[in-house]
Amino acid sequence: MLGAPLAHADADGDGDRVRRMTLATVNSEGEFPNVTADLEDKRNRTVGFVTTTCVTVASVPERTITCHGSYVLEDGQITWQNATRDPQTPYLLAITGGTGAYCEARGQIRVVRTESESGGGLYELEVITGRRCASS
Repeated sequence: MLGAPLAHADADGDGDRVRRMTLATVNSEGEFPNVTADLEDKRNRTVGFVTTTCVTVASVPERTITCHGSYVLEDGQITWQNATRDPQTPYLLAITGGTGAYCEARGQIRVVRTESESGGGLYELEVITGRRCASS
């Protein structure tokens, strides 16, 4: 979960680190997929919030959904985006950047369960960050 230890992935000596987290959503507001919700770790401790905005286009032959959002955590933010024609879980989101402890963030987020499903959202993050980040 959020407090999981870092797994070092520094094969080329550039100081990159991999952080794995599992976060769940509670107290959602809005209508899926345009929502904001609190984020909890495995100990049910609130560690931040997530916000998601999506646009749906009724394209041929299928509708296309494009989404972007942010995980706002205690030590920084992680931004993401994706586009799909089949939003069935599980699926992946691309990490597009971050701030604070997540500056230079890249990697992916595996969506295990969405807000529209029983139990709310469940997300597995694999965030790769560099060793140098500005402090503010």
